Amino acid sequence: VPEIAAEQDSWLDEQLIVAKSGKYKHSIVFQHIPFYVETPDEPKIYFNFLPELRATMLERFSEAGICKVFCGHYHRNAGGWYDDKMELVITSAIGSQLGKDKNG
Repeated sequence: VPEIAAEQDSWLDEQLIVAKSGKYKHSIVFQHIPFYVETPDEPKIYFNFLPELRATMLERFSEAGICKVFCGHYHRNAGGWYDDKMELVITSAIGSQLGKDKNG
């Protein structure tokens, strides 16, 4: 739905301006689907973002000074770093695990 997407993108722009303002010691994001699972340049899989959108969002978040992005969706522990400034943390599920990680 283009109208809702535009409204949400506008809201995100406002939040990233606040994050970049320097008013906060740490700016973090919680989202369900991770941008990537292991590396920012990995190919598209079920568990991550399309590469073009991923690159755009990672750059926007990094420019705003976001230092951590916490995600789920993967049902395993994973993550990595973007530009050595922003850590992506993927936590395993509370219930159904897809890998060897313990739940919780």
